[in-house]
Amino acid sequence: MTGSDTFLDPGFYELVHQILSNSQRRVLRERRIRPRFSFDVKQRIAPWTNSRPEEKDFIPVRCFDLNTNGVAFFLEEPPSFRRLIVELSCPQRKVYLESEVAHWEYVYLYPCGDIVPEEVVNELDEEERRDLGEAQRLVLVGCRFLARSKLCHEK
Repeated sequence: MTGSDTFLDPGFYELVHQILSNSQRRVLRERRIRPRFSFDVKQRIAPWTNSRPEEKDFIPVRCFDLNTNGVAFFLEEPPSFRRLIVELSCPQRKVYLESEVAHWEYVYLYPCGDIVPEEVVNELDEEERRDLGEAQRLVLVGCRFLARSKLCHEK
């Protein structure tokens, strides 16, 4: 499949629906045309630098949200790659998607699950900071799906 007909595959939509159903999360307030759904699960990604990633290149990441056009996940450092393979999996199936980094930003993840962009943290008053607890500074990476991909070990 190529980029234009990639998402016409009903199996892809079925998988995304299964994964979203399993996440048991509510729809986020959204400004985009297509809604994103909270997707607080571990999935795997493989940076694509000089050559197609192999199984050994995959790393687990904590995801943040998902829709049929992309996914967002957390890293500890800004991505050093532009292209990647995203592995979406549920117990019955795995789908590999060629993807590209659309944007990234530093955020603070609080124990309650709240995420605050770095530039907004200084706007919180002392009481709000205490109530939120100790934050973890992470990078939120947003990726756009480009095309469905074969399994990485297939040519």
